[in-house]
Amino acid sequence: MKKYIGQIGVCLMAVGALTGCVSSEFTYTPPTTQPVRAGFTKTINKSRDAVWAAAVPALGKDFFVINNMDKASGLINVSYSGDPHAFVDCGHFTGFFQNAQGRRDFSFDGSAKDAVYTQYIKPNAANVQRHLNLDGRINIIFESPTPDTTLVTVNARYVLDKRNNVQLFTGQSGVNTDQISFGSTIPGSFTPTADGTVTQCVATGKLEHTVLDQIQ
Repeated sequence: MKKYIGQIGVCLMAVGALTGCVSSEFTYTPPTTQPVRAGFTKTINKSRDAVWAAAVPALGKDFFVINNMDKASGLINVSYSGDPHAFVDCGHFTGFFQNAQGRRDFSFDGSAKDAVYTQYIKPNAANVQRHLNLDGRINIIFESPTPDTTLVTVNARYVLDKRNNVQLFTGQSGVNTDQISFGSTIPGSFTPTADGTVTQCVATGKLEHTVLDQIQ
């Protein structure tokens, strides 16, 4: 289902590049990924000591950073920082901006690391450079249902930082920042923007499955 944000057509007598007729549209489609209702678990037919011993070097060889370990409680905490695109679904944006200088179309995923677009929100038009970064914290819990089996459970906490560098056509510039935090099974939403857009984000489950795949 698409959420229609706005279409604007107006003729302006303003400064510089904004002079003339402006037509603009901005459409947001919410995430199609459904939140996971159950946790992320895996049963391995090995003792907890054996699974733990193999998991530590395996996790260290991937892109994760091991923050702390407590073998007595069976807990390892790892983190990931970087491009969020594979790990969260934040919907999709499409639209265009058109004035006397021509038309600019844009289409980008809401979880894309970088995006550039032009938007008109009365009374201003602006070029926007948007940057998104993910800091994911993952708890891995090792339990022993029996001496020869290990139950591994993974829970992640997602922190998304959004930074918009805004350059108005009238010359002024500024930076807008926002941050949200959500879990493996609970979606999150950014603060509504000036045009009313509420970007929703949900975990894809790939981060949790990537961790589980390293543990054998």
